[in-house]
Amino acid sequence: MLHHLGIGLQLLALVFLPVLVIWQLNFGLPLLVMPIGLLVGMFVFFVGSQLRGAGD
Repeated sequence: MLHHLGIGLQLLALVFLPVLVIWQLNFGLPLLVMPIGLLVGMFVFFVGSQLRGAGD
C-alpha cells in the first residue's frame, strides 16, 4: 500500500512542477511562488520515493 502511495505522490510532483512552470509563463505569479512551489514539489517527490522504498 505504501508503495502505491509513493508512486502517486511522485506522479503528483512530476505533473505539478511542469504545470506550475507553464502557469508562470502564461499568467505570471508572485515572486515567491516559484521557489516555494519547487521546494514543495521536491519534498513531495522525496516523501514519495521514501514511501516506495518502505513498501518493499
